[in-house]
Amino acid sequence: MRIMAANLQTTSPDPAVFSVKTRNFGSIEVRSDQIIYLEPGLLGFTQYRRYVLIEHHQEAPFLWLQCLDKADLAFVVIDPQSLLPDYQPGALAQAKRDLAVECPEDLKVLVILTIPPGKPQEMTANLMGPVVINLKTRQGRQLIVEESQYSHKHRVFPG
Repeated sequence: MRIMAANLQTTSPDPAVFSVKTRNFGSIEVRSDQIIYLEPGLLGFTQYRRYVLIEHHQEAPFLWLQCLDKADLAFVVIDPQSLLPDYQPGALAQAKRDLAVECPEDLKVLVILTIPPGKPQEMTANLMGPVVINLKTRQGRQLIVEESQYSHKHRVFPG
C-alpha cells in the first residue's frame, strides 16, 4: 500500500504528518500535502471532503479514494481512459476552468467503481460521475455528466 503523492505538487517545505485510522488499511500516515479536497464532496457524501489516493497494487490500474474523515468510507477508482481511451465528457472543459487547471498534466480524472460482493467480474464504472482533481492545488470535485453515450454502470469486464 502506497499513498499517491508523486504527481501532487508540494506547496509546503515541511508538510505536517498525521495518522488516520481506516477500515481497509488500518492506521496510515498521511502528509498534509497528500490531502485532496473535494468540494462540495461526493454525491451522497457531501459532508466528507478530505481524501487521499492509495495505490491498490503497484501494477494494478485501480486506486482507493480513502476518506480521511470517516474510516470506513473508501471508493475503488480507475482512470476512465483505461476503459474508454476516447473518454472526454463535455463537462470536463468547464471543470478545468473551475479548478484552474493550467496544464493537462495537472488534471487527474477518475471514475468510481461498483464491485458486487463476490462477483468482481460484474464490476461497473460510473462514467457519468467522474471525479476530477487539480494535482497542483489538490482541489477536486465530482462532475455530473449528462451525455447519453456514457453510463453510470459501464461494464469494466465486457461479457
